[in-house]
Amino acid sequence: ERAKYIVERAIQEKKSIVIRAEGEAKSAELIGNAIKNNPAFLQLRRIEASKDIASTISMSGNKVYLDSDSLMINTLGDNTTENKSAGKSAG
Repeated sequence: ERAKYIVERAIQEKKSIVIRAEGEAKSAELIGNAIKNNPAFLQLRRIEASKDIASTISMSGNKVYLDSDSLMINTLGDNTTENKSAGKSAG
């Protein structure tokens, strides 16, 4: 009886892992399509990540000073870092 239970539990775990993997694959496919069809999707994801990080840090009792470049979440777009480096080399 115990062995039957262990086998049944292992089968359920296997099914669970397969379903989870299929869901993650579908999620990755949908995100890839969203990025391909709408480049603004990446910008939205960056903003959401920034909000999550800011929320986590704001709950902390510590004082933290960060800029978007140090977090690698440039929410103003990829061109701003190019403009900064171009301005430094020209000046």
